Amino acid sequence: MATSLIPDPFQMWREALTKLEGNANSLVTGSMDSQELMRTMHQLSTLSLNMQQAFEKAIGSYLARVNLPSRKDISDLAAALQRVEDKLDRLVPASAASAAPRPPRTRRPPPEELAPPAVEAAMPAAAKPARRAKKTASRSRRRS
Repeated sequence: MATSLIPDPFQMWREALTKLEGNANSLVTGSMDSQELMRTMHQLSTLSLNMQQAFEKAIGSYLARVNLPSRKDISDLAAALQRVEDKLDRLVPASAASAAPRPPRTRRPPPEELAPPAVEAAMPAAAKPARRAKKTASRSRRRS
């Protein structure tokens, strides 16, 4: 393939990136042999870990003072709740939980046809005829 008069910008970018990576690798490889650098890196990582622990301790004491749960408290509570739910799932089979009929989830009260038989069943037998007599009397008054 013939070379063009206009240089390829992507080829120039690849060459520059390859040269940069080579220089960075040689610098890091040469400096990792230095004991001073290794000691400094160890001290920095120890300092970072100590600062993180101090920060967590300060936040934990602050949250305890304002009576708020920490992230650890929430995760412990979630784990305990999950254990309780697992135990409940083992105790109650899934078929028994879904077999029970559930009432409709509406804001409307149940129809009136269903309500009076329950009230009449709870009333003593002597009170039932008197109630029916009152209903028929009130109906006859309305019609006339």
